[in-house]
Amino acid sequence: MVVMVLDSTVIVEIERKIPLGITNPYIVKCSDDKKYVAKFPGNPDGTKVLINEYVCAKLAKLLGLPIPNYKLIQVNDILKYKNALVDIDLVNGTAFCSEFIDKATNVPGYYVLTRTSNKYDAIKILIFDVIVGNNDRNPGNLLINLKNNSLVMIDHSHVFVYEALWNENNLSELIGNNIDLSKMNKFNFNNLSLCLNDTNYKTVILEYINRIKCIDDSKISNILNTIPEDWNITIREKEVLKEFLLDRLHRINEICALLNIEGGD
Repeated sequence: MVVMVLDSTVIVEIERKIPLGITNPYIVKCSDDKKYVAKFPGNPDGTKVLINEYVCAKLAKLLGLPIPNYKLIQVNDILKYKNALVDIDLVNGTAFCSEFIDKATNVPGYYVLTRTSNKYDAIKILIFDVIVGNNDRNPGNLLINLKNNSLVMIDHSHVFVYEALWNENNLSELIGNNIDLSKMNKFNFNNLSLCLNDTNYKTVILEYINRIKCIDDSKISNILNTIPEDWNITIREKEVLKEFLLDRLHRINEICALLNIEGGD
């Protein structure tokens, strides 16, 4: 049994609300002297979006993708922030906190993508989004870190195709069925796809595909078994989510074919 060990970091100040985002995220200052984008259990979409964020963050880290560092921070005294957290339910529990990038901008288009220091990560992100069923890669959650001119992916609260509404029944219906790319956000899907014009990506992506193929049942189980208990995921939901992710991971060659990416067998 894998046990989730919460970080000792605590939130010391709610700085401000981020104006965009239906989960009503906030920028917070923490005891480690860093700022984070915090999503709380009492957000309007509930704890499913926290599960989505956590699972995708863990998977992205396994794959070496450019995602900000994150922490799970226990909040036991949320009522003291009642004047600052005005549009979420004041529920104690585990917050998902992603390190805030203070100097960043949205990706305006394909040309800028090709000038980033990690330009081939664009193709990796495209593949990742298909694997996790992320149809919400909108312009606001693909950024360029201006400090080092690197591409950064954020905000995975609405994934697994059904976003905050997935459950053991609708998710199980996707397993083994056709993978539908038509609902993916067209702006970033098209920009990321154009990065395939640079055929030098092949060696890098082959290594990435091999990394995907190394993610097995035990690695996914380790992720799911460390989801905080207060997010209330059921045993059956864990089982179906694992089946869904393994189905997508095992179909990486099919996904590459759908995206016209060379590298799959």
